[in-house]
Amino acid sequence: MKRIAWLCFLLLFSFAMVVSAETTDMTGELFRAQTISNMQTGIYAIPEETINSYFNTYIADNPKIKASNLAIQANNKIVLTTTVANAGTIRVHCTVKQFHFDKDNAFLTLHIDKKELLGHSIASWFMNQMSLGFLADIYGNPLAQANIDSKVHGNTVDINLKPFAQSLFSTGIGQAIGDQLMVSNVTTDEKIIYLHTNLALSLLK
Repeated sequence: MKRIAWLCFLLLFSFAMVVSAETTDMTGELFRAQTISNMQTGIYAIPEETINSYFNTYIADNPKIKASNLAIQANNKIVLTTTVANAGTIRVHCTVKQFHFDKDNAFLTLHIDKKELLGHSIASWFMNQMSLGFLADIYGNPLAQANIDSKVHGNTVDINLKPFAQSLFSTGIGQAIGDQLMVSNVTTDEKIIYLHTNLALSLLK
């Protein structure tokens, strides 16, 4: 159970890092996902395939993780699935409640709707009855133990992304973007996530 709890936190943090990093790289399929009407209102799309590419790159150094996938659904729903050696396949269903990103503040709030250990119905049922906060109280919060500012209350996880935002936009063109960029919200549709920013197309001309 402890390995499962740690894995849940790993998946959530990996997703947070992927979303916070995406705003600076708008190449390839990212460009193809954009529409003029969205960009005119400062909304930029990130396809599911792009997020999965970053997601898998981010966790590639962990030899215990055999496979992973992130599915984006409508209504701010995210499903994170990963297979771990000696633990099985874990699936975490969550809802993005808040996301804010600017040069002074950056944070992500997720609500965990359901936790599953696929192929192990009894263990999966027990795990789902326990809140993430309860698991953190028993086994500790691995994000906090890794010096990542995060708080868990019930099935809600708050992750402070400010240190990563500052690192991301600390030099060169990154600093210029970071001084101007504000992401006030994220919304989702099937297989796509939308960043709601203050950089409308007219401001980028």
